[in-house]
Amino acid sequence: MSFLKSFIRKLLGRMNSDDLNRYLQKHDVTVGKKTVFFEAHSCFIDVQRPWMLSIGSYCKITRGTIILQHDYSRSVLRRAYGEVLDVCKQAKIGNNVFIGMNSIILMGTTIGDNVIVGAGSVVSGTIPSNCVVAGNPAKVIRTLDEHYEIIKRRNCEHAIETAAVFIQRYHRDPTIEEMGAFFPLYLERSREALEKNHIRTALSGDEENEVVEAFLNSKPQFADYDAFLQEVHKRV
Repeated sequence: MSFLKSFIRKLLGRMNSDDLNRYLQKHDVTVGKKTVFFEAHSCFIDVQRPWMLSIGSYCKITRGTIILQHDYSRSVLRRAYGEVLDVCKQAKIGNNVFIGMNSIILMGTTIGDNVIVGAGSVVSGTIPSNCVVAGNPAKVIRTLDEHYEIIKRRNCEHAIETAAVFIQRYHRDPTIEEMGAFFPLYLERSREALEKNHIRTALSGDEENEVVEAFLNSKPQFADYDAFLQEVHKRV
């Protein structure tokens, strides 16, 4: 019954991530745990030969993504040369992979673990683990370590800009809750602080206990939220 409901929602364009996971499992496509499809109704996952496709755990696959495992361009060869020549190669997506909006994963593509695929990429061939790729055709633009260092350096500046623009628009300070995922910069390291400020720690495609433990074992960049806001107001 759950599969039937998922199929109906797919037809109506209302399929969610759980629906798509059930649909793929029903068609015998391998999908790991905690993998999430954002706006699942807009994604196309090729299930023609399900044994030729595997998607790992903790993947985040976003709107408009297409994952292929066959190619019917062989029809041109049939008309031109008279032979039926089939083509099919295995497609593999590793663990902890983010696929940006409107990306296409072509037949025969292998993507390693811990990979970020930029929006609108066309990916083929073998993508190594621990890297960021983007473009058409997609190419490695940096390692995951390099990407981490860039994002880490920019994290505080992005938070300050976010708060500053908020103040300019609404003429008040944003709340900690409204600042969202910038909370590690200034929030007291306690479970009570997380609950009091309604911090979302149940992140899509992740393990909540790991998110909380990592937060509790880290150190803030600012003494508290007021100290952060003082820095923001210097720039408004």
